[in-house]
Amino acid sequence: MSDFVYSPRYRRCQARFDRWYPNFRDAGTRYRDLVTAAVTPETRLLDLGCGRASLAGDALQAARQSVGVDLDRDDLRHNATIGHALLANGETLPFASASFDVLISQWVLEHLARPERVFGEIARVLRPGGQAILFTTNANNYIPLASRLTPDALQSGLLRRWLKRPAHESHATHFRANTRRRLQQLAHAADLELTACEYVGNPFYLAFSPLLFWGALLFEKATDPPPLRRFKLYLLAVVRKGER
Repeated sequence: MSDFVYSPRYRRCQARFDRWYPNFRDAGTRYRDLVTAAVTPETRLLDLGCGRASLAGDALQAARQSVGVDLDRDDLRHNATIGHALLANGETLPFASASFDVLISQWVLEHLARPERVFGEIARVLRPGGQAILFTTNANNYIPLASRLTPDALQSGLLRRWLKRPAHESHATHFRANTRRRLQQLAHAADLELTACEYVGNPFYLAFSPLLFWGALLFEKATDPPPLRRFKLYLLAVVRKGER
């Protein structure tokens, strides 16, 4: 987590946001709730791109088995929420078919260069009736749009400077699975069904500047009507595998 969230400037922005959006449930909370609702004491769960921690860590502890895969060996060593951590690529998961009841993934889809291969693996390792809960950024929002126009090295430097983001959280992005339409296409091609897709806003990427944060708040208000929610920053999606 970025140290910036503990700064006085961020807290002032948070207080302003709370006045505009009282009782707001952020995307991370909604993701955690989805995972918690899906996990039972009998659940076998896979965290795809588990990183150093999960926003749904408590739910992982409640599962019968939790396995995490990631490409970063150091992140895996630091992960204390997963029962079993493995170095593996999402395009070639080292598990037998129909191994898991639930697959979860946070802030991973935007980094996939070949998402169709990963969705094929998701479908393969899920048991019939299993589900994947996916938390990612929405390619139609202004933050990912700006990201695609910024070289990765410059982008990482700006994130470290302005948002104090740790270097280990910065990875190349592709945004090839990051709209509702694209998720539907990928799910359909893998014989999965997109059963839920929710957009959730977040203006805090611009909290380093009071003026820009005001603009971000106005954007959130402008995109609150249902037809315009597709421009908010985050996507929460659920895909399911058929019973047969």
